[in-house]
Amino acid sequence: MAAHQVNVYFWLIDAIASGHLTRQDINNRWSRCRYNDNHEDEIPERRFHRYKQEIEEIFDVEIKCDRARGCVYYIENKNDINGGVTRKWLLNAMSVHSMLDQAQDMSEAILYEDIPLGTQYLTSIVDAIRTRTQLKVTYHNFVRNETYDFLLSPYCLKAFKQRWYVAGCPSTHPTETRVYALDRIQRIELTNNVFTYPKKFNAHTFFAPYYGVFRNVDPKKIIIEANEKSTQFLRLLPLHTSQKEIRQHLNYTYFEYFVAPTFDFIQELRTHGTDIRIVEPASLVKVFKDEAKKAYQMYCKKKKTD
Repeated sequence: MAAHQVNVYFWLIDAIASGHLTRQDINNRWSRCRYNDNHEDEIPERRFHRYKQEIEEIFDVEIKCDRARGCVYYIENKNDINGGVTRKWLLNAMSVHSMLDQAQDMSEAILYEDIPLGTQYLTSIVDAIRTRTQLKVTYHNFVRNETYDFLLSPYCLKAFKQRWYVAGCPSTHPTETRVYALDRIQRIELTNNVFTYPKKFNAHTFFAPYYGVFRNVDPKKIIIEANEKSTQFLRLLPLHTSQKEIRQHLNYTYFEYFVAPTFDFIQELRTHGTDIRIVEPASLVKVFKDEAKKAYQMYCKKKKTD
């Protein structure tokens, strides 16, 4: 399928998803669309219905017409799309890509993060997961500063903070499931070795009690106290899927989590500064108390160079 055609599909999905549109509304937008190579004033009726059919067949997105409201078009299965995480991610990613592609002449006004290296391996890893085929991986370990080769039986992919990770069983540790960052992979290739996908493995369950990708700490109940500012932020963007409000006192709200206090999670808590306070467990309270003391001592200690 041509890239231009895919862009047209996602442009139409994005336009109709933004609200109920009449054919005239759609035509008005099409007349200004970057993908309208022939500068048409409208999408011909026959082609429009062909687009609708192809979008449903390829992306499982149903575009329907509400004749009772004056023949306006809308996305019928919007809830299904939002409920399917992978499909929702794909549609959102392609929608953003389509928007940025149309706004190439506004590059000075639209700033976005660069995606780190490693995305070129996604296709090979997806193929390996689908066909249950081992991968030969050349990987650089930052901690030990060494590069080594191993066979990997990939189970799933996970995106976290603009980085991609693959979880699977390595030949170096055949009884464990480990996680590898794609941007540390130097080479990857499909082999002819077929592996057996473990029946009990579930990607969502594997990562559920963790924030991010590190799994070197056991999950436990964590309670934090958040001020009004952080409360609003946490309600809008929960720290973890287990987040729940347990009580309120004056200007503070208490949130409870069942999550592993890994390095990633602790770092995320730190970003809230004094807007939150750790209530339990005591071990995590001690971590933050000790860090606060060290920071206080560091800034109070007068150095000779000052």
